[in-house]
Amino acid sequence: MVAFRWLAAGAVLLLMNLAPAAAQDNAAKPFILPLAEPASPSTWLMGQAYGNTTGAFNYGTAWYAAGQGLHFGIDITMPCGTPVIAMADGEVIYTDNLTFGSGPHNLIMRHSQAGVTVLYGHLLERPTVQQYQTVKQGDVVGLSGDPDVTCDSRPHLHLEVRSLDYQIAYNPISYINAPWDALVSIGSYSRSLFEQDFYNPRQWMSLDDQPPTAFGGARLNAYAESWPPKNEDTPPQNTPPMRPYTALPAGTWGMQPLTMDGCCAVHWWNPTDSNLAYVIDGSPGQLAAIFEWDVTAKAMTGVIESVPPRQLSPDGSYRVIRGGGEVTVRRLADGVDFPVQTSGFPPAVSPDNSHLLWEVQYGQDIPGATPPQVEIWVSNIDGSNARAVLARPDISATWLDGARLLISTSDRTLTTLDVLNVDDGSTFTLGTWDRIRGVSIAPGGERILFYQTFQADPNVNGIYLLEAQSGAVPQKMAWFGGWRWRDAQSLYYIPFDPVTGVQSMHYYDLTTGEDRALTDPATTNFTVANGDWSVSPDGTRILFQNAADRRLWVLEAQPE
Repeated sequence: MVAFRWLAAGAVLLLMNLAPAAAQDNAAKPFILPLAEPASPSTWLMGQAYGNTTGAFNYGTAWYAAGQGLHFGIDITMPCGTPVIAMADGEVIYTDNLTFGSGPHNLIMRHSQAGVTVLYGHLLERPTVQQYQTVKQGDVVGLSGDPDVTCDSRPHLHLEVRSLDYQIAYNPISYINAPWDALVSIGSYSRSLFEQDFYNPRQWMSLDDQPPTAFGGARLNAYAESWPPKNEDTPPQNTPPMRPYTALPAGTWGMQPLTMDGCCAVHWWNPTDSNLAYVIDGSPGQLAAIFEWDVTAKAMTGVIESVPPRQLSPDGSYRVIRGGGEVTVRRLADGVDFPVQTSGFPPAVSPDNSHLLWEVQYGQDIPGATPPQVEIWVSNIDGSNARAVLARPDISATWLDGARLLISTSDRTLTTLDVLNVDDGSTFTLGTWDRIRGVSIAPGGERILFYQTFQADPNVNGIYLLEAQSGAVPQKMAWFGGWRWRDAQSLYYIPFDPVTGVQSMHYYDLTTGEDRALTDPATTNFTVANGDWSVSPDGTRILFQNAADRRLWVLEAQPE
């Protein structure tokens, strides 16, 4: 990134003095989770969090207008028919009172000791408990269902915590004793969990820092400028260019703080320089900026440019510029611009900088509704030879390499993965799987990871490695957790612990099967906030926001 560098001393001091979000004391929370079994790919997993989520920002006007545009509950993904339990002793107030929404069936309970009511929504059938019945913590009070009444569309439990008069929704995380940051460490989260307001970039950016919502109040997230962009302004995901495989050297790993307390929820690496990281930060009421940090010196170098972040090619050598319904691709080496006709849709640059990819969508893609028609378009990097290579509903595309696309087609719970060569038009199918999530592509595009959930045979559930070749057979991993690619043949992962929330970093080598714990929770204690962490371009460093202090930390090998 090349841009101006300026920084007012007063702005730096103000940023350093901004208070971090307070950590929640789980021991003081009165409720247990509404499920008896721990989270797993066989039982349940976290879906949408409460509050200022990116989903609420995209669909707030249509779905959450009554709750000030925020998601005024939490969504927990699980198969239909999963028993739902009372989170505390309480009294049944209503069953199937659909003035509260959350059909096809719901249950409202009063917990007078905690001073709140709880709504269990999208239940499979009318609860068998009766109005004014007293229930004990742990009693089964209903069965989870699907708001689309299909059980193969988007089955989940919608859970709300409200005031006794039902007029205010509170953050359920403030009441339920659970390791929340650990629970969101695995998920199909292709976007940030929360929407960042460029005029208040630290507000409402963590699981436990979310405001109450007053039903009927003015929208809270009607942001003039924010990040990430809305769905229709987001390009297809990019695949990193090939990172040559190198075995991880022996040695201990440790962590060092990078930023001041409370900074920063949005962060990323320089595409080619593993010594430089970037954050979005600023003072409330003023437009945020992009700050550069020297990772080796653990020091801020300055503000490099204004928001929003640039859209760059995977190697950082091209920039995509959008404005006024037009798209321009700029070659940064010499400043040459290529106007590209994409009907205003944002393109993604292939890993070798030879092609562009964009998706033309005819209508808004709303979960649970009939999916709109989508056209997959490609062109040369300069916009020439533009053509539609595929058109059908509910598809998406991602570059594997300079010529091949990974095409994902969804049909309710089934996902089919195909490989399409845009140069010669050849295609082959990798396979079709039921209830897969988290598809990610290795640098260079030769391997794919995904995980499968909620199968009748629990032994099927787990993470799978698939070579991007015709006839390849998926290989199940012996571990389960959130992962990031290190290079083309190895990765880092955090084992999923839904009970204690204890986290550690592991290295896994796909060529040798080596599984090495890099950290020991007894000596290197951390919890990744929002499930968001990233690996440097050379694969030697890991950057994350620690849930304990809401500051960025760097995890890396320690010098001998």
